[in-house]
Amino acid sequence: MPAQLVLLAMGFLGPERELLDQLGVEREARGNVRSVKPYTTSVDGVFAAGDARRGQSLIVWAINEGRQCALEVERHLAALPSIGR
Repeated sequence: MPAQLVLLAMGFLGPERELLDQLGVEREARGNVRSVKPYTTSVDGVFAAGDARRGQSLIVWAINEGRQCALEVERHLAALPSIGR
């Protein structure tokens, strides 16, 4: 599926602030991505999960959040006009 940008999360140094600023994604006081509702950000079509959203945490939380976030992305894509499926 075509995408403009896909990021891989490997290790935790905090969310990439410069990229978040360029995208216009709001952050909390601690610098984590502010969720509008679970896994969605202040920018339509931009999602966050795991440490970027919660802060440093256990890997099991990140795995669970990744799966839940994928469901939200799937719902978002299903609601878009046909994307060549």
